[in-house]
Amino acid sequence: MAILSAVSVAALLLASPSYAAYTLKRDYSGTNFTKGFEFRTASFCRSSRPNTGQSAATSKGLAKVVNGQVWLGADSTNKVSTSSQGRDSVRLESVDSFTYGLLIADMAHMPGNACGIWPAYNLLTPWLDPYGEIDIIEGVMNQPNNIVSLHSCGACSFNFNNQPGTDPRSNCNLGGESNSCPETDNTNYDGCGNTGPSGSYGDKFNAAGGGIYATEVTASSLKIWYFPRASIPADITAGKPDPTKWPAPFLDAEQSKGGCNVGKFYKKQSIIINITFCGASIDQDTWNSASTCKSKASSCKSFVANNPSAFSEAYWLFNYIQLYQK
Repeated sequence: MAILSAVSVAALLLASPSYAAYTLKRDYSGTNFTKGFEFRTASFCRSSRPNTGQSAATSKGLAKVVNGQVWLGADSTNKVSTSSQGRDSVRLESVDSFTYGLLIADMAHMPGNACGIWPAYNLLTPWLDPYGEIDIIEGVMNQPNNIVSLHSCGACSFNFNNQPGTDPRSNCNLGGESNSCPETDNTNYDGCGNTGPSGSYGDKFNAAGGGIYATEVTASSLKIWYFPRASIPADITAGKPDPTKWPAPFLDAEQSKGGCNVGKFYKKQSIIINITFCGASIDQDTWNSASTCKSKASSCKSFVANNPSAFSEAYWLFNYIQLYQK
């Protein structure tokens, strides 16, 4: 039997690290970006056919590739009827879903702050089986920082009290029947989560040249990082991301820190990119409480319909979205 010296053992350990590296599995970028997505006129959770909005979005200039970057936006030229749901914009849902991995989105621009706007970049389990939603980026009107939220159906909670942010929320359960959550029974619309750091949303994000959001989902944890353009880790730029070398995430949902089976609720995730106007998050009370917006119009619908130029910054500009897995 061969006997290894202490030096040999040390060398063997160095040559065989315990960390399993991530490998690029999907690359949504350039002209290939929209091939990986379906354009929807409504959520796949409801009665809508895929790609019904793609030709319209393309012909109206709401989805295009500009100098290798993917531009996805809203109409900022035409007035619309106040009886409509909003104005022309986009909703993309990825063709493929994934369970566990590291999702990296490099954005040069996200929809800027404006009255009546409600953009989001999130993950959702197709057909809600089970319901698991990760709102990586979500903003309403003129809020200063990004709001990150997790939603589930059934008992699911995390302790975010010792993490950055000003709005720690522990209860992820939407409400209603356990593991079912009929839409009419939902009661906890805010979900669980926290706010992002300064510069993580809207005009401030864009003024800094954008940045990267990285989301890691494993069987026992869910973590989200935000890196401004000037602070992107070199391993991401090199295409070899290693989260173990990054600063602590600003949102860290560990199964050990709450009563939630991460692998049960947050799996088979599809990527969703949209720009919504008004809607449930901007009801009349919300509009009335925003003095700057209320001074411009009596309601959200009225402002959105009659002020197209207010939405010249209502667009996403992606360098890429990449999925890494082990």
